Amino acid sequence: MYGNSAIDVELRSQTLEFGPWVGWLSIAAVAFGLALGMGARHRPLLLALTMTAALANVAGGLIPWREWLQLRRGQLLVDLWSGALIVFVALLVVGGGPSFALLLFVAIPFIAVVQSGWRRFFWLGASVGACTTSAVIVRLPAGATVMRLALVAAAVFAALAVTRTLSRTASRAELERALAREADHRMKNSLQTAADLLLLGRPDGQAAAAARLGSIATVHRLLSESASELDAQSLLTAIAASASTRVTVDAAPIVLGPSTAQKLVIVANELITNAVRHGAPPVHVRLDADDRARLRVEDAGELLTGAGLGLELVRQTVDYGLQGTFELRKLPGGGTRAEVIFPIGPACAS
Repeated sequence: MYGNSAIDVELRSQTLEFGPWVGWLSIAAVAFGLALGMGARHRPLLLALTMTAALANVAGGLIPWREWLQLRRGQLLVDLWSGALIVFVALLVVGGGPSFALLLFVAIPFIAVVQSGWRRFFWLGASVGACTTSAVIVRLPAGATVMRLALVAAAVFAALAVTRTLSRTASRAELERALAREADHRMKNSLQTAADLLLLGRPDGQAAAAARLGSIATVHRLLSESASELDAQSLLTAIAASASTRVTVDAAPIVLGPSTAQKLVIVANELITNAVRHGAPPVHVRLDADDRARLRVEDAGELLTGAGLGLELVRQTVDYGLQGTFELRKLPGGGTRAEVIFPIGPACAS
């Protein structure tokens, strides 16, 4: 890979992709100035420069900077763009007068942001040299030249300060994501190890516990992949896939916040485990929603009296976590249905 860090490449590529839009505004400003008679004595030269800049701007907008900045040819094109931009503005000043020097306030900060390392200092030095040379040619007073250079320097420092702040913010966010991925990796490994140890003896109780740990590990992965909303169907499918018996899932398109999703995972995991362990196939899971969500887990087994620890966990989670209701009953045609009803916000169902 050629260049600096991935975050630096991302910021520079976004600036380069935005550059053509700034270029069109600058070209429009030059055209407007020519229409008002600025640089009338060199109008053919200025028109030719403007047309050339427009063609170069079109070409720059077609370059895939995000990919090319990681290659040597991408950096060479950035150098070419920087040099052409300096020459363009300098020729405008020489041919059209000092009024066109205002474009330096756009061109030089842009060059400072898209360049990096020693190239940034090189091209900023070249910019200062071009400004000084053009000021001498047009006989701009020394005081006016120094003032322009000081203001341009201030604009450059401001642009670099904003870029540095964005880079630090992006670096911090990337570090947090890396730590979250590492924590997720460790959690899944620990759960999988515990499941493997439980399966060594293979009694029914240990196998059920191993299945629960496996489903928790799978669901933990889904929870860690989303920071805001989670798809209820994906969660239920992940739990059903860990069951020892085939479990079908029919879920409405519902998105849930992380807190609600975690509680739904606990409830659904226990109900599916209970249906597989104490009921009979087929086992079917259904989730509907209108103003409230309705989760049903059905199997063909007989209704068992009494509540084990798993069903007690479901009842506590539904009552105090989801603020909903839980009911376990026998179906008229045979079989058992566990039903959980809980409120959801208007943005949860789609």
